[in-house]
Amino acid sequence: MTRVLIVDDERNIHKAYRADIRAAADRYELVDTIVSAADAIMVCTAKHIDLVLMDINTAKNENGIEATKRIKKSCPKIKIIVTTSYTDPQALKDAKAAGADSFWFKDFSPIELLEVMDRTIDGRCYWPKEAPDVELGDTTISALTETEKEVLHNLVECISLKKTAEKMFVEESTIKTHLKSIYQKVGCANKTELLVLAMQAKLVLPKKQEN
Repeated sequence: MTRVLIVDDERNIHKAYRADIRAAADRYELVDTIVSAADAIMVCTAKHIDLVLMDINTAKNENGIEATKRIKKSCPKIKIIVTTSYTDPQALKDAKAAGADSFWFKDFSPIELLEVMDRTIDGRCYWPKEAPDVELGDTTISALTETEKEVLHNLVECISLKKTAEKMFVEESTIKTHLKSIYQKVGCANKTELLVLAMQAKLVLPKKQEN
């Protein structure tokens, strides 16, 4: 029997995960459900846990990827599936670097969570090849060039054109040129409209504290 810990701060997700685990009661048992990644390492060391369903963004501004690193360092045999409702491609890279065993985009995955759990426990870890292609105004994120995606990602994080340019080591005029192209593809008039669309599409993970 695989003993499961849920780490997520959304009640609807708790309900859905519990339903999945009940549907596979012959092989999974829910041990605990917590809302903050900061508490995950404590639960993993205090209780017998085989599998963690770890959201990236949790309560108390805690980072699930950082929690994954700590758990893997202290309890390397525990399997961890990192999950998120965001479509930020950086999340895939960060989760893999943290030592996660599998990754699941909650709202966009082509396979169900139970299948990801089964594959992970069997050692056939699941990693999407790329982030989902989501709608962005009049187009989708795949219509942007790689540089335009980078500009958009950094703009959401920095907000300021100047800071975005500094982060990318380019002139502010270069950022403005890329943004003009993005505006045309997306069908928006300015930076504010673009940022609203990007945030609605959950393109970039909000910054969480690292412990």
